[in-house]
Amino acid sequence: MLTNLVIKNFILIENLELSFGHKLTVLTGETGAGKSILLDAVSFALGARSDTSMIKNGCDSMSVIASFDVAKTHPSIKVLIEHDIVSESEVSDNFEIILRRTLNKDGKNKAFINDIPVSLSTLKMVGDTLIEIHGQFDNQSLLNPATHINILDSFARDEDVKEECRIAYQNWQKKKKELKEIEESFAKAKEDEEYLKHNLSELETLNPQKGEEEELNKKRHILMNSEKIITSIKDAFEYLSKYGDEPEKFIANANYALERIPDDAKNENINSIVSELENATSNLSDAYEKLKQILSENDGDTSTLETTEERLFTIRELARKHKVTPDELPEFMLNLKKIVDNINNSDEVLNEKRKEELDAKQSYLDVANKLSDIRSEYGKMLSARVMTELPPLKLEKATFEVVVNKETDENKFSSNGIDTVCFMGSTNFGTTKNYIHKIASGGELARFTLAIKVVISDASIISSMIFDEVDTGISGATAAAVGERLARLSKSIQILVVTHSPQVASFGNHHFKVSKYFDADKNTTVTSVEQLSEPQRVNEIARIISGDKITPEAISAAEKLFITSIKA
Repeated sequence: MLTNLVIKNFILIENLELSFGHKLTVLTGETGAGKSILLDAVSFALGARSDTSMIKNGCDSMSVIASFDVAKTHPSIKVLIEHDIVSESEVSDNFEIILRRTLNKDGKNKAFINDIPVSLSTLKMVGDTLIEIHGQFDNQSLLNPATHINILDSFARDEDVKEECRIAYQNWQKKKKELKEIEESFAKAKEDEEYLKHNLSELETLNPQKGEEEELNKKRHILMNSEKIITSIKDAFEYLSKYGDEPEKFIANANYALERIPDDAKNENINSIVSELENATSNLSDAYEKLKQILSENDGDTSTLETTEERLFTIRELARKHKVTPDELPEFMLNLKKIVDNINNSDEVLNEKRKEELDAKQSYLDVANKLSDIRSEYGKMLSARVMTELPPLKLEKATFEVVVNKETDENKFSSNGIDTVCFMGSTNFGTTKNYIHKIASGGELARFTLAIKVVISDASIISSMIFDEVDTGISGATAAAVGERLARLSKSIQILVVTHSPQVASFGNHHFKVSKYFDADKNTTVTSVEQLSEPQRVNEIARIISGDKITPEAISAAEKLFITSIKA
């Protein structure tokens, strides 16, 4: 509910702070005193359109602060959490929401919720959940056809079925999307069938394995080093081979020549040389045989390197071609195989997907028709109850009907079902029914709104409502009926009403008088608001009855109204 309102430099209001209570609050005052300015100020705080002409003359800016107390289950809390204005842990059972908005002469707006800067759209989104304003000439949100289905659902209390419908719709849309995607995939695959089969054959022939590229790369480096070793060994062998198959013979011949020297002619040096040549012959023979063996064992290494490089480079080439990593090639090949297999079995796969989509659609239609039946039943009930409220509100010639139509265009189906709901009516016998907001005048519109709100009050998510001159064009018993219904509605919703009717005013639990006076010191006109005591209320109701000159008869009538009116 609205608890406090602080207004500064707004049109004729210089500085005003008001506190509001539960149930029914009435605002009265002479015509032109500025009663509607209060409603404009509330609308401004809630994010309504504004312009700099609203700033009081001589001031550079204006501001309005509206404070609300809400339960932690109130819809506004969800909006605040979704927009990171509060956290779930911060919300208490009686949570205060403070909306603050300023406007400067340069046209710049600033908006805050609980001192956190927000956009005007966020301010309005939160404000729409807190209070509903019904001005005499407004196109009421209640009577906006787009809201009718939600109003009916609130009255029918069909949230469980609505949730079931929402889930069924989402599942159907999911199956539709899957079917569309696979149809498009198959159509594209059909166009590229030969190319896909060629790619698959290429991959299957290669049969790449995860991790193989790394292993081949390691093997290649090893083989490249081995080749350098073998090349060097070959060179050494060739050098030895230049002297024939047995190069040690040349050393043996040298040794034989030395051995022909007579023993008595040999000295120590010659004997040492002979010994060294004998060792060299043996060592050279060993080296030669080992080189032959190594060359024999590594005869195929060159071809192994070529094979390794060929496979490694092919794997890398195909990975680039298909825009994947070498390790992703095996999975890519499997997916490609599935696509090719699906092309071959496309009719079977498509038929299965179409069946899934049709089954999901039928499940949705089953629950959507169930929801539609509930709406039709409660639509008749809502129509009948509103009709009983109309005659006492001087709308005895009016009709009201909740029309529920089932859509046949699949494109208009939604998570909210297959229905369109609209509030139709007429204000006179024999006239054609139309949307209520198109056939009702400002005063009639407010009374239609009041009648509907009284009927659905228990299901309302709004905690506060403001009615501006709901009593226009009525008096006597009809005005008393309006007051009685406002009092009844205020048992479940905080109601503020701007009224010129003594009957309506007498039903209030709280009473504010709006006045306008000229401040000579500041040379400006100012609007002020005063909360009235019970004796002051009697005098104010008497003033409404008799005008500026309050007569004893008016006082007596006011006292009678004040005593006999039933307070909420």
